[in-house]
Amino acid sequence: MSLIALTDLAIGYPRCPIAADISFTVEHGQALAVLGPNGSGKSTLFRTMLGLLAPLAGGVTLSGIPIASLAPAAIARQVAYVPQNAAGLFDFSVIDVVEMARAPYVGWFERPGAHDRLVALNALNDVGMRDFAERSFVELSGGEQQLVLIARALASEARCLLLDEPTASLDYGNRILVLNALAALKTSGIAVIFTTHDPDHVARVCTNEADRVLTISRDGRCTIGSTASALNPTALAALYGIAKEHFDRSHFLQHATSK
Repeated sequence: MSLIALTDLAIGYPRCPIAADISFTVEHGQALAVLGPNGSGKSTLFRTMLGLLAPLAGGVTLSGIPIASLAPAAIARQVAYVPQNAAGLFDFSVIDVVEMARAPYVGWFERPGAHDRLVALNALNDVGMRDFAERSFVELSGGEQQLVLIARALASEARCLLLDEPTASLDYGNRILVLNALAALKTSGIAVIFTTHDPDHVARVCTNEADRVLTISRDGRCTIGSTASALNPTALAALYGIAKEHFDRSHFLQHATSK
């Protein structure tokens, strides 16, 4: 049974439909990139997949159960969301930030226990940040903060991560840190779904034959296929509305088509 499945999904708002006929499934250890220009509806798709926004048509299921019938805590145990940045977080330690993900497993007036601390430390270890556990979160670099947010998602023990523009506002080195971490997570059976407007990010994460790319254009056209098919010059030119010659010599195309 698929971790998450979308069937004939239409997204948007009653007077402002954005995209329709979106169907795909995501399994353990698979990556799916949602690629498209800014303003094409990628974040709206995520809000719908998380149950925060009702679909205009179709539906979303988690492990075969309609998401509309699940309580927020039940959704959080299956799908973890990683935002673009850490806005709103105060001067917590790294371990405290990660332990926040244990809320669905802790009673109303209880504090995280020894098991929750171990889960949080293991999650930090999975992204190479265990040595930073006692550091102040706000003193970390942008890339390090994003890795901590990914660890927080892992500490929820959800098997599917949704990451909205996970490298937004990061410099090149920090981008590579985060993208490499996403690619590595697939080997542990985590399903990785992320939005991006950059084809290079797709090429770095969606490297397996089973990985898929969903493209969303500004006029709501959606296509799902392999990494190589999504990153060919003709498809990218149509998606971004520019001449395909701009993509002909791009290194990510060579990377994708060599897989």
